[in-house]
Amino acid sequence: MSQSSVNIEEVDVCKCGYYCRLKTSRTPLNPGRRFFGCKASKENGGCGYFRWIDPSLENVDESSLMNRFIDGHNPIDRLKRKVKELEEERDSLNFQLNENEEKLMVLNKKLKEVKLQRDWENVKFNRVVIVFLCLLTIKWFFNIV
Repeated sequence: MSQSSVNIEEVDVCKCGYYCRLKTSRTPLNPGRRFFGCKASKENGGCGYFRWIDPSLENVDESSLMNRFIDGHNPIDRLKRKVKELEEERDSLNFQLNENEEKLMVLNKKLKEVKLQRDWENVKFNRVVIVFLCLLTIKWFFNIV
């Protein structure tokens, strides 16, 4: 971690006692610069606490900024790469989903066939039991008479 970077894993607590939100400056002097700030503004009764996360750009020369952008540190290029990776992952997951849906349809069809076969076997068994009971009843009836 360089000296200019700050650990944003540890969230600040403002004087109001609330966890501070990570915000981004939209002012002309600090465009895009991130900071922790009280969740309520001073105008809305907040304490006005803030702490910069990103270093000031006043002490950075243009050549180091250009080198950062050339070396792939350009946030737009990183975001484009991330979007492309996410789109590829989405496409892969969609393909897997389609394959799994097809497998599920095949398994559902097999399940229906197995259930029908089982039901048919039960019907056949019930018929055998009925015939057996009929025979026993007839035998019993003729033994009595």
